[in-house]
Amino acid sequence: MAEVPELNVISMDNYSENQEQFYADFSCEMKTSLKHLEWTPCHTSWSSCSFGIKPEIRKPKKPLHSFKKVIMLVVVVEKLKGGKRCNKQSFFDDSDLLDHILVEEEITFNTTEELNASPPKFRYSKTTVHIIRDYRQKCLALQEVPGGAHLVALFLQGKNLELEAKINVGTYISAPLVEEKRPVTLSLAGRNLFLSCIAEDTNSTPVLSLEEVTNIREKMNNDLLPFLFYKTQNTSDNTTFESVAFPGWYISTSQQEHQFVQMKPQGDQVFIRDFVIL
Repeated sequence: MAEVPELNVISMDNYSENQEQFYADFSCEMKTSLKHLEWTPCHTSWSSCSFGIKPEIRKPKKPLHSFKKVIMLVVVVEKLKGGKRCNKQSFFDDSDLLDHILVEEEITFNTTEELNASPPKFRYSKTTVHIIRDYRQKCLALQEVPGGAHLVALFLQGKNLELEAKINVGTYISAPLVEEKRPVTLSLAGRNLFLSCIAEDTNSTPVLSLEEVTNIREKMNNDLLPFLFYKTQNTSDNTTFESVAFPGWYISTSQQEHQFVQMKPQGDQVFIRDFVIL
């Protein structure tokens, strides 16, 4: 029987020390065929038959060209990384290449401010003329005194009804629109006297006064607020006038006659804030 040579007996002189040949696929290059097996016929007897096996080791071919590219790519990446260990998931990422190409530069910019006039929250709609009385049927009349004029509430009959003031109700449309609260201005018909709600400072009580205004439509936004009142009709067909500039304060009359019409808070239980519009 032929003896198979030991592994350490096989000469490795034919192997190239080139790094590229180290990665070759040896298994695909090692070939053994029936031609390597030579049979010797036996003419005497079966026991005297002998055969020999001639082992043959072939030198592997050079690695494939594509695999060569992979090896070179790994070497380049390792040099770029400065000898750092490769990530287990990928050989390199975008930062490995971009760090050598891109340079951060400071970006300068200028900030510009654009100031636009805010659209008006209240837009004039129409003006109608009415008679306004409190729910006890006291009439509103103009009382002029040195240094100013005021509205007073009193009972009028017969010819004295001529003293009752007719009120121009200027209706505005608010944004956003609130149906139950309609902004209005209140002025004396035939006069440029408008009811306004103002206060001397933030700690002062709002005061109702008559102010002369030539053209109320020229006033907008904050300039218009003192002259605006929310007209709200309740379930008893009575109407209240709440100051837009001072929410919670209402035009009110005294229980007694010949008292000035004035502003009172919502919690007041003495003065009358319900009116009838005729």
